[in-house]
Amino acid sequence: YGNFSYAIPVANNGTYTLTLHFAEHWFGVPNYGGSEDATGQRIFDVYCNGFYLLKDFDIYKEAGGSLKALTRTFHGLKPNHQGKLLISFVPNRDYGNLTALEVVPEQQ
Repeated sequence: YGNFSYAIPVANNGTYTLTLHFAEHWFGVPNYGGSEDATGQRIFDVYCNGFYLLKDFDIYKEAGGSLKALTRTFHGLKPNHQGKLLISFVPNRDYGNLTALEVVPEQQ
């Protein structure tokens, strides 16, 4: 969690599918971030190579509560000029949060 990024090296001539895995592990969880409705407590943007993938993303709202798995998948991503997928998580309220990510080459 935080304001963070990943620079994932990939082949320059390929396209890729990115799957982001989320779950809200703090807000809305009893004895941690409170048991009340946590909509709007964590809002962030996700970029790939400077382009929006998710804007004003709220895990709790999208998943329908805390501790619920949620994925978002993006197809046709191309590497930057350095041969990387630069995935950035930029907080708007509190911090961005990610449970896992997966990058898979697409068939050419």
